[in-house]
Amino acid sequence: MNLFRTSENHYNLQHSFYSNGKLLLSGEYLVLNGASAIALPLKLGQDLQITSSHTELKPSIHWKSFENTMLWFEMRASLDDFSVIESSNEEIAEQLKNILVEARKLNEDFLTDQKSYEVKTQLNFDRNFGFGTSSTLIANIAEWAQVGPYSLLEKTFGGSGYDIACAKSNGPILFKLQDSNPIVKPVSFDPAFKDHLYFIYLGKKQNSAKAVQDFKKLEQNTLEIMAISELSKAILEATSLSEFQTFLLEHEFIISKVLGRDIVKEQFPGYEGVLKSLGAWGGDFILAATHWDEKKLHDYFQKQGLSVIFKYQDLVK
Repeated sequence: MNLFRTSENHYNLQHSFYSNGKLLLSGEYLVLNGASAIALPLKLGQDLQITSSHTELKPSIHWKSFENTMLWFEMRASLDDFSVIESSNEEIAEQLKNILVEARKLNEDFLTDQKSYEVKTQLNFDRNFGFGTSSTLIANIAEWAQVGPYSLLEKTFGGSGYDIACAKSNGPILFKLQDSNPIVKPVSFDPAFKDHLYFIYLGKKQNSAKAVQDFKKLEQNTLEIMAISELSKAILEATSLSEFQTFLLEHEFIISKVLGRDIVKEQFPGYEGVLKSLGAWGGDFILAATHWDEKKLHDYFQKQGLSVIFKYQDLVK
């Protein structure tokens, strides 16, 4: 017997939503306390497609999540209270149920039309990359439910919301929390030296929610928040690779001091240039700013066991 039965109802395509993935270039951690941060929407993201049908049976939702062509999660739930009927992963099913419950709290009419729904999400990036599997989902569901995405984020995963801002942005942004409200400013950032910028995957998926919780336990210094805000602006205005590298390195040392952790470049002896951690330190992606040509950079990092490398212009919108 197939765990997830194919419904005999006739479904019609009703809605489709898309959100961009993200990377945080500057302001990691301190953005939570009001520092200005540069956030980069990506050319990769997540699509959400919804079909609905009238049914004489008890209304339900059948959810399928794909990473490219691979089905990685499936769930069927009641639309009365989103209680899970069956799923391929209990933990993820509970998270998804919570998102849908909170969306209905924000809009009491959400999915109350006595229809059944088939939902398909499609990621076009590896969900281990930290490009925003959760944030793109929140942004898409919020648009579907016609609720505020920042409100839905706050009631579910939490965080600053820079990733939500990236979800619908067409280019780089300067993001800031002011009195807990997101301030999003589109910025021009198309550096002449972008051919010298690469994103390198460290292969260690980070738990952003846990990183946020751990950070909140640390004492904060207003001077460091101000310094990071100024560096974010300086990074945007850098006119040469060497100037850009100087600002990145200064940024790394400030966050290193805040967290009490070594900068990531310490792990890569012999590398020439600057390496900057992106988002939660310790995994996911780093930015390499180097005068090395592409072949030399690839050769070096492949010897370190790191083979997933994106050019800046291939990834950032």
